[in-house]
Amino acid sequence: MINTEEKVVAVIDQKAITETALATKVANDEEAAYNLVVENDAQYAEAGEFGIHLKQAMSEVTEFFAPMKKAAHEAHKNICDREKQMLTPLKNAEAALKKSMGAYALKKEQERKAAEEAARRLAQEEAERKLAEAIKAEENGDETAVKAALLDAEIADSASRMATVDVASPKAKGVSVRRDWEITDIDFGKVPDTVMGVVIRPVDTAAVMKLIRASKGAIKIDGITYKETANMSFRK
Repeated sequence: MINTEEKVVAVIDQKAITETALATKVANDEEAAYNLVVENDAQYAEAGEFGIHLKQAMSEVTEFFAPMKKAAHEAHKNICDREKQMLTPLKNAEAALKKSMGAYALKKEQERKAAEEAARRLAQEEAERKLAEAIKAEENGDETAVKAALLDAEIADSASRMATVDVASPKAKGVSVRRDWEITDIDFGKVPDTVMGVVIRPVDTAAVMKLIRASKGAIKIDGITYKETANMSFRK
C-alpha cells in the first residue's frame, strides 16, 4: 500500500519546478490585463481574445493543482478514517461509563425521593393521630388537650407537605449530572391533539419532550410513557 503522505509530497515535488513558471505566467497575464486599453473596435476584439486566453489560463491552473488536491483529499480521508478508528472505541467506552454512572445517580435520586415520601407519610400519619386525639379530648371535654392536639396536628400536617430529606448526591471531579427524561413508549391512538396549548399532532416528540422538561417530569400525557434519566458529562 502506498503511503498517502509520501504520495502528496511526491506530487508536489514533481510540480515544484513548473509551478514557478506558471506563477510567472499568471503574474504577466494579470499585468497585461490591467494595461489593456479598449478605445476602438480593434482593441475591443483584441481584449475579447485575451479574455478567452485568461479562461484557458484558469483551466491550466486548475488542472495543475488537481492532482495535488486529489492526493491531499485522499490523505485527509485516510487520516479521518484512522482517527475515527481510534475515537470510536473511546466514545463507546464513554457511553458505557455514562450509562453505569447515570444509573447509579438516578438510583440515589430515587432513594432520596423514597425517603422523602416515607417522611411525608409518617408526618401525615402523625397529623391524623393527633386529630384523633383532639376528637377524643373534645369528647372528654378537655379543651386544653384539644388545643394541644390540634396544634400538633397542624404542625405535623405542615411537615408532611414540606418534607425533604438531605441525601448527598454522588460526586466525582470533572463530572456533572443533569436531570432529564426520555420517552419509552407512545400509544399514537391515545395522544391528544394539543397539550397546554401546544399542538403535538402528528405526534411531535420534540414538543412532547419540551413539555416534560418544563414540568420537570410532572406532566401526564395520554398515550405517552416516559421515564427519568440522568445525563452525564465529563470535563477535561
